[in-house]
Amino acid sequence: MDVLTDMLQRSRARGAVFSHSTAQGDWGIRFPSGAKLAIHGILGGEAYTWADSPDDPRRVLTGDLVLVRGPSSQHMAHAPGARLVEFESAPATGPAGGAVRRHFGSGPGQPTTFFCGAYTFDGELCSGLLAGLPDLTVVRPRAGSSLRSTLDVFTNELLQSAPGQQALLDSLLDVVFIQALREQLAVDLEAAPAWYRAMGDPAVGPALRAIHADPRRTWTVAGLAAEASLSRATFARRFTGLLGVAPLTYVLDWRMALAREQLRDGDAGLAAVAHSLGYASEFSFAAAFKRHHGVAPGRWRAAVPTG
Repeated sequence: MDVLTDMLQRSRARGAVFSHSTAQGDWGIRFPSGAKLAIHGILGGEAYTWADSPDDPRRVLTGDLVLVRGPSSQHMAHAPGARLVEFESAPATGPAGGAVRRHFGSGPGQPTTFFCGAYTFDGELCSGLLAGLPDLTVVRPRAGSSLRSTLDVFTNELLQSAPGQQALLDSLLDVVFIQALREQLAVDLEAAPAWYRAMGDPAVGPALRAIHADPRRTWTVAGLAAEASLSRATFARRFTGLLGVAPLTYVLDWRMALAREQLRDGDAGLAAVAHSLGYASEFSFAAAFKRHHGVAPGRWRAAVPTG
């Protein structure tokens, strides 16, 4: 199992909200905040978009995808400095059960059409998944890329109203996000999270995959070095250099992330959580959790919102 797969399987879109909009003439939109990730796809025409600062607008063209990582604000307009209206101020139309449709602006000119998806993640792990993205990313799919084909399918489904549409759009949005991440990280590897860059290392990559495939195993530096076919000292130096943390610190951090996910979003008892992560008892798990977080797991669970 590679790390990206593991994180994506634990951080998926559920019940996302979609819209299909047309803007023409003089127009500008301020989108609602709150989503951990928003995706805007330019279906026709062009626009300018920016996150928190209007001083750095990005021009987007037909076929481009815009990824905005929360909690940044997000804006789109026909030109930098345009007057903005709230996205939800435009009346919502569209067939019952289908994607919301909105119209912005007035006047002559080539219309710009775009879709939006408010991507609300399930799970505790999306922060690490999105850590390599800037506040606003423009992805320009390569000619012949699979992302372009997926966007065509997504757009066609967005314009329909049929049974099962929400589940299908959720799944297609997952595919769009994965393919967009691949394209963006491939062209800007230096900005990618350390774990993503380390996956391509011939020694550290296999060790990372082993950790994510079996997080409950009693990992040692020697055991991980064996996965990497290196000596303990060489492996530890290489792992720490690429990831910024020692191997067993990474193992502990990942286990604690999995623990938080289970405590927040499930009703499993501490003994079950401890067993799933390879701890001998709920007491040893609780002690490790408290050392790591400064609070007992039961109190942590009681203090955070669920779902």
